[in-house]
Parts: sequence; structure tokens; C-alpha cells
Amino acid sequence: MRESIGLAAYRSLSGRRAVPAYAPAHPRPSGEVVWIHAAEAGNNRAIADLAQRLITVRHGTHVVLTATEGGFDPFCVDGILVDAAPEDHPATARAFIHHWQPDVVIWAWGDLQPNLVHEADRSGAHMLLVDAASDGFDGRRDRWLPDVPRRLLGAFDHVIARDADSRARLIQLGRPASRVELAAPLHPSGRMLLANDSDIADVTEALAGRPTWLAAQTTRAEERVLLGAHKLAVSTSHRLLLILHATSAADSAHSMDLAHAAGMRAVYWGEGQLPDDNCQVLVADADDELGLWLRIAPVTFLGGSMHPGNEVYDPYIAASHGTALIYGPHVGKYGDAFARLVKARAARMVNDKKSLGRAVSQMTAPDQAAMMAMAGWDVVTQAALSLDRVIDLTQSHLDAIDGGAA
Repeated sequence: MRESIGLAAYRSLSGRRAVPAYAPAHPRPSGEVVWIHAAEAGNNRAIADLAQRLITVRHGTHVVLTATEGGFDPFCVDGILVDAAPEDHPATARAFIHHWQPDVVIWAWGDLQPNLVHEADRSGAHMLLVDAASDGFDGRRDRWLPDVPRRLLGAFDHVIARDADSRARLIQLGRPASRVELAAPLHPSGRMLLANDSDIADVTEALAGRPTWLAAQTTRAEERVLLGAHKLAVSTSHRLLLILHATSAADSAHSMDLAHAAGMRAVYWGEGQLPDDNCQVLVADADDELGLWLRIAPVTFLGGSMHPGNEVYDPYIAASHGTALIYGPHVGKYGDAFARLVKARAARMVNDKKSLGRAVSQMTAPDQAAMMAMAGWDVVTQAALSLDRVIDLTQSHLDAIDGGAA
């Protein structure tokens, strides 16, 4: 990118400030590195999903994640590194790019930092601006230098806008119309959990078509409400089974005691027990078996949501398995996710035992469960094409590097 007079002026003025401290959070790994920057507040989850999908399809590639605001949930995934976004100072931007030496830069939304974009472009990295939105260019720090946004946008090899208005804004700022793609916004996507095929077959055979609902990762404080709601629902659907997934073996024992005290027959999956026709509650607790129960149950209550202060089970993961969702009034960090799912009629909120019992009775009807599950599936897969486009562009460039090296 040729440095314009305006960009040179911006860099000179910003360089007069004291140099902010920058120390990378990790050493640079060997091999391919993709730097993804999440500039839009509140959309870090979607960017994290993009990173996880990229390292899944391209083994050996490392992704460095930064964000303008907020952070990312702790990663225990090999290949993803989280660093702090450097301040937009020429020296700090240079130090950041020199350390990470990204092969590909994926900048999401907008709020372009001139020094960082300039240094990344100078490094020879392949540059993608994705999910670009018109509000990502409001209140620009370079608005007093009208030629800067055109120069910055020119640094990107590909620019993808999230809607027609955003595309028009980028064209107004100087990006040629022929070089602005249009794609759906990036949203968080769910992921499928593993499940043992023989367990699926065994449980499916044992249930023999019984109506079933799941309470996933429940807390002790919720168990009386859940069992009480199940008892109400059983009064209208006598074969209904509750799969109560607790968060620990101790909580499972507590659940078994509560079920027996309520006069319900319960079995514990951890001892290899399968439900027979008289069983009303199946208690389980292994986290690595949630993929099994989410596949089995057409309706799922998301644990942790009935009372404040608890970790709520991820609604996108649940919806990815084709299950209709019920949740309580306390959604924690998943407010946006539940808003999207409710708007799509894939999820329903309840407040107490009676409303939960009514919801279970209504939603376990096969046609209702199927309609809501399909709506949830549409939500979590809505951004798939956009994700695929970004990943395809990234892989094409990395393949070209590999081909050139060969």
C-alpha cells in the first residue's frame, strides 16, 4: 500500500505519543499463522468460532486472536493463541506484526487502526476485511484525513460487507464496487459433540419411541423445579421420560434421592442402567456424554438458567443437535444467542415449575418439537456460507504459499 499524504500525517502525529508497552502473550509458533482481529464489541464469540473452524479444517495452522473490546473464553484448543490488541501507535504496531509475522490477516467489522493495517500490509500478509459494517466506520479516528480510509481499504486483498448498506458505505469511502463482496453477517455457530454409536442405538432401542426431554447440566437449585415440572407433564403424558444431566456424581446422587422422594422411579446411567417402561427419570452426569443425550432428546432445558449466578449451558451447541430449547430467565452471557433463537421460534422461556411443565407437555409433541428444532438448526447454520467463504479465501492463499515454497 503506497503511503498517502494523509496516512503519513496520521502516522507522524500518532507517533508523537509515548510508546505504549507491548509484550506478546506467547512466542510465535512455527509454521502458518493467521491473525484474526475482532473489532466489533459483542461479537467475539463468532470470531472464536471462525478460529476454531479454521484450525479444524487446516491442521498445523495457528490462529492468533485479538479483540478491541472484551476478551475470549479461555481456550484449551491446540492452535489458538489469544493476545492483547496493541494500541495504534507506529512502534507498537510494528512490534506486534514483527513478532507474529502473520501469513494472513482477517480483520472483522471495521474500526480500522491505520498503523496496524499499514504495518500488516507492509509485512506482505494476505489481508481480508470480513463482516464489514457501516457502523464500523462511524466515528473514525482518521475522519479529519479524508484520503486515509481509501488507502486503508486498498490494503485489503478481499473486502466482504455484511449487507447492502455497508457495501454502499465502503464504496463511498473509496473501495471500488467491483472489489466489495456481499455475504451474510458472521454469527456464532454451534458445534457437534461426540457420541458413541452403540450407546445411541442402545438408548434408542430402550426408549422405543417414548416422549423424552433433557435437562442439560443442571444445578442442585434447579432439580426440585425440574422434577416438579416433570411430574406435572407426566400427568398428561404418562410415558414421558426426563433425562436429568447433573454436573457431578454427587449431584447425581442428590437427584436420585429427590426423584425417589417425589415418588418417581429413577435409574442412574453411570451404573450402566437403561430405562424400562416404568422408569420416569434417567440420571446422568458425564460431560463427555452430553452429545448422546442431545441427540436422543427432542426437547432440552438448558441448565443454569433458572436462577442467577450460574453458568448457563451454551444454547448454540444444544441447537446444533436438532433439539428444541427451553430456558429460564437468567441467561448470563448468552443474551444475544437466546434473542436470536426466540425470534426464530426455536426457544421458549419459562419462569417456574408450572410454566416449565406446560412447556414440556406442549413441546414434546412431535410436530412442535420438529418445527422448533429445525428453526434452531437454521439459526446456527445461517452463517455457514459466510464462514466457508472466509476459510476458502484463507486456505487458497496458504495453499499458494505452500505451493511456492515447494
